[in-house]
Amino acid sequence: MFGASLAAIAMAASVLLPATQATAARHADAPTTRVVGGNVVDQTTTATPWFALLDVKFRSGRGVCGASVIDSEWLLTAAHCVKDGRALASVSGSGAFINPTTFDAPGERVKFSRIYVHPKFNIRTMRNDVALIKTATVMDTEPIPFAGPTRSPKKGAALEVFGFGSKSRGHQAVADALNSAKVSDRAGTKAACGRYGSSYHRVSMLCAGVPSGRSDACQGDSGGPLTTVAGRRLLVGIVSWGDRCGSAKYPGVYTRVSKQAKFITHVTGVPALR
Repeated sequence: MFGASLAAIAMAASVLLPATQATAARHADAPTTRVVGGNVVDQTTTATPWFALLDVKFRSGRGVCGASVIDSEWLLTAAHCVKDGRALASVSGSGAFINPTTFDAPGERVKFSRIYVHPKFNIRTMRNDVALIKTATVMDTEPIPFAGPTRSPKKGAALEVFGFGSKSRGHQAVADALNSAKVSDRAGTKAACGRYGSSYHRVSMLCAGVPSGRSDACQGDSGGPLTTVAGRRLLVGIVSWGDRCGSAKYPGVYTRVSKQAKFITHVTGVPALR
């Protein structure tokens, strides 16, 4: 039943989430939701109990996004996943699937009780692209710790992005299984990000990809987690926007979680990893 309903969403244009049109005005061929060059996640070696798949309802249609479980009752995602222009997603009509391995059989649906969007989220600049979702019931799963103000990755740091998004540029269909792609921090907090120029705000955004551009996030991955790889997983980024999928000159752009740590803790009471 759940697989059938999600499959129907995947066939619709609304798989490209609301901010797509706004960002496309700034970058030609620019989906804000962007895993290309990735592999199916092997749960025996890489457990993802903290990954969530969102089914979001708006008046204009439905959308699919990723999210991260940061506490037993809190999900962290991108603001543009739950806010279409001035309209907030329907709390009662939306839901999440926790740690789904396949898109067709994602498991039990978790209902929302409230959605919090960063008060300074700007859909034109994509700054403060972060939102929090409080669930109506407790999620019996392991959350992922998120980066505190001093935990932002350095340039060259090994990272990994997760999602059910498109496997190639220009395709709106989602992947059948949860995929991940190994990338690295391409800019740190001081360098420019590809050819984005002033559109990239290095303080609040994180630039990640590979020199060839062949590993990247893509349509349907928005709101999903960008994590560290070595040792205990740490959430450092939220899939936000980008120009093209898998382009060497245009890496993926993520919300820098360390910059949003105070806001996240203020809303949820969940402390960041310092």
